[in-house]
Amino acid sequence: MGRPEKPIVTDNRALRALAQWLREQRRRAGLSYRDLALRAGVHATTLQRTASAESVPTLPAVRAYARACDASPEDAKLLWKRARYEATRSARSGRASPAPSPVLVRDFADLSAGLRELYEKAGSPSLRTMEERGGEYGALPRSTAHRIVNRQAMPHNPAQFQAFLRACEVPDADRRAWEDAWSRAWRHHKQTEGDTTDTPHPPQDGSATNLAPLATPDTLTPVGLPRRVRQKSLYGVRTAAWPEAIEVRFAPPRTRPTPRPPQPARNAG
Repeated sequence: MGRPEKPIVTDNRALRALAQWLREQRRRAGLSYRDLALRAGVHATTLQRTASAESVPTLPAVRAYARACDASPEDAKLLWKRARYEATRSARSGRASPAPSPVLVRDFADLSAGLRELYEKAGSPSLRTMEERGGEYGALPRSTAHRIVNRQAMPHNPAQFQAFLRACEVPDADRRAWEDAWSRAWRHHKQTEGDTTDTPHPPQDGSATNLAPLATPDTLTPVGLPRRVRQKSLYGVRTAAWPEAIEVRFAPPRTRPTPRPPQPARNAG
């Protein structure tokens, strides 16, 4: 098994739990770091650093460590998310507003804080990863994800909101509560702006009747939040009820016309 590992020294309790779990899996498997490196296809030094708790390791290294020990990569991912979340919160301590649970969301300020919290609990994935998880082409562009997680914009329709939930890997059982929160925030905005138009909402029977018009591909852009309060937005944007919103289709990317091949010069008569 080699020489003993250094003691775990960190203020991040979730990171400590991750490192302890990884070390326990290696001991259970009876592997040295050399053996572990051969099975994982990762350098032994990288694996030792992964379980050192000196900093939050990368997710691929954590998953590779777990797989090499025949442990659950999903359990490892969950522990890693918690460690990354605690590290993120510690880094921005005192500079962030509290995020309410979805049932307590009232307006766009609450919802924006909640979406940022979802992003951080997902391990603060890269914008590329967010775009890939969002779904079909154009559902959640990187620029849109960037503005949402930095509280500069809100998802502007249910389809984009659901794409954001997918990108943050929100469990299916929790998504309805967030959808209801999105609807409440929208209604609050309409009332604040003095708009008496009914806010579209999912029919209880699952039908798709009396729906507001869907957004066209030309309007599928995030709606920015004013810098002052980051809570009054969705100007002029109409939304669709949830059942039909998932049927939104996006315009395919434009392609350049194929240039014609040069024509041979004709000889003068």
